[in-house]
Amino acid sequence: MYWGFLGLQAVARLLPVGAAQACGRWLGRVAWLLLRREAARTEQHLAYAFGEALSAPQRRRIARQVFVNLGQTAMEWLLLPRLSPQAIQRLVTAEGIEHLRQAIAKGTGAIVVTAHFGNWELIALYLRSLGFECAVLARRLRYPEYESFFIGLRGARGVPTLARGSVKEVAQLLRANRLVGLLPDQDVESLEGVFVDFLGHPAHTSVGPAALSLMTGAPIIPCVMRREGSQFRLLVEPPVGIARSGDRRRDLAALTQTWSDVLASHIRRCPQQWVWMHRRWKTQPPAEAAAVGSGLRVQGNDPEPHLSGGSAQPGLAVLLVACCLLLNAGCGKPAQRAAEPADSAEQQMSTFNLTGYEPDGSKRWDLEGRSAQLDGQQVTILRPHATGYEAQRTSHLTATAAVVQQSNRRVRLEHDVTIHTSDGVWFTTPALYWSPDLNQFSGDSPARIETDHMLVRGRGVEGSTQLKHARLLSDVEVVLNPSDDEPAVPGGRRQVIITCDGPLALDYERNIAVFEQNVHIADPNGDVYSDKLTAYFNQGTRTIRYAEAEGRVRIHQHQHVAESERAIYEPALGKITLVGRPSLLLYPEESGGQTPSFSDLAIVAPQRRN
Repeated sequence: MYWGFLGLQAVARLLPVGAAQACGRWLGRVAWLLLRREAARTEQHLAYAFGEALSAPQRRRIARQVFVNLGQTAMEWLLLPRLSPQAIQRLVTAEGIEHLRQAIAKGTGAIVVTAHFGNWELIALYLRSLGFECAVLARRLRYPEYESFFIGLRGARGVPTLARGSVKEVAQLLRANRLVGLLPDQDVESLEGVFVDFLGHPAHTSVGPAALSLMTGAPIIPCVMRREGSQFRLLVEPPVGIARSGDRRRDLAALTQTWSDVLASHIRRCPQQWVWMHRRWKTQPPAEAAAVGSGLRVQGNDPEPHLSGGSAQPGLAVLLVACCLLLNAGCGKPAQRAAEPADSAEQQMSTFNLTGYEPDGSKRWDLEGRSAQLDGQQVTILRPHATGYEAQRTSHLTATAAVVQQSNRRVRLEHDVTIHTSDGVWFTTPALYWSPDLNQFSGDSPARIETDHMLVRGRGVEGSTQLKHARLLSDVEVVLNPSDDEPAVPGGRRQVIITCDGPLALDYERNIAVFEQNVHIADPNGDVYSDKLTAYFNQGTRTIRYAEAEGRVRIHQHQHVAESERAIYEPALGKITLVGRPSLLLYPEESGGQTPSFSDLAIVAPQRRN
């Protein structure tokens, strides 16, 4: 199959742009005739989104145009490596570029969200041709040879490709005033998401763009690359925003709904340019799942286009390779299927409930699910909901699915795992192991802990079910937001970000957090580096009252450096007190004149006690 792809590449390089586009349109029409499963799914999704606004003939015509657009898009991708920046600019007319320039002028960078619409790969290459520094955040493809094509296509034009989950790298790019492009218009179960209205129906949507925006202050700017015959029009919308409520989860959902509405408006205007064969509504809220499942079901168990077929003629093989390239269902990771009965030994249960008790007979925890399947010692539960009981704090655990080992009652929670405590701490991760009898959990996936005024991210986690204790193992990043009762700071507050290689130990009983290895505090007034940082929380707001840095403490402000054995940092005041043997290195300003100081950082160096 890959040889067919290489052959198609060779043909595309020999054709003029217009001839290659015509070839792609023909390819798309043939694909629409041959890939009946995908064509039927496209029509069903159009019916689901538009209802009676589209007649059956209209849906059929639009579905055919969807395939024609994708065929043309695939051939254009193969042409792009040989097009100069000037040739790309001649293909595109842009509207709204000033929104991107204004974001860059403010120094915030921008999160550029788009959809699998028109020719989406052209967006980053066109913006790079205009001089914008940009990167693309993309998920891994099933076939590495095709992935290397796209990474090489972008990289040759100076557009790096970051893997999903590269939160630290993306945040660094935004702080460096770059553009970061995302394609968050699809249903990816492994990503943390919320349900928002998309084309009239609830759709599970990644909160990644909103979380990045709230964390870094970078605006979200929606755009699409709309096809207009053999040319394109890049439509850049104004930045989307919301009035911050103080409830982080509510703000994430509201911001996600806002950019989703903008992309949906473009899809409604030009439905023939969106990838409708993707199962956009496959994940549904429990109340909606049955109705949507029956309304969108495609006959047969294979959710992918049929890409094999040893007896196919060479021309047909090339066509199917191109379809694999252009259809996300063919090239993306295979969707995980719901558990199905494998043999008569398996047992189906409509409900499931498991409970653990304390020695005195009081309930310690319980686990229930909408339905369950028993296979030997394993029980697979759909829509599990667990509760951990404690005198002062109750925790609720939810996920898409759970697998219980009956021998030891260890539970693996999968997809959109959430722990929410009664006093307002939220924990989310893609997958987690839970040992209810030991009151412990652990996992090696990216994890996130939120309170009203602090966001914690890291990879690999272990802790207690009630989140009294938690330990993030590596790649730790903490974003601090000021509480309402903190004193005002001249010029207004900006976010403080603390990173470390890990681990980070959070102790909510003692209101302490300990950061270890390569600790970096990025304060608006300067940077603090140390080997270890112990932070002490305000019990009521869970904001950091003060923190003690130890080991190779260095404070950087502009080109000036201060060093000490220890330092006390007060984030609400932007103040650092050096303790022990402080030293201060001062460099003359380029403008000359007065001796510079650390007055902005309010550094105080007390005398060492004898």
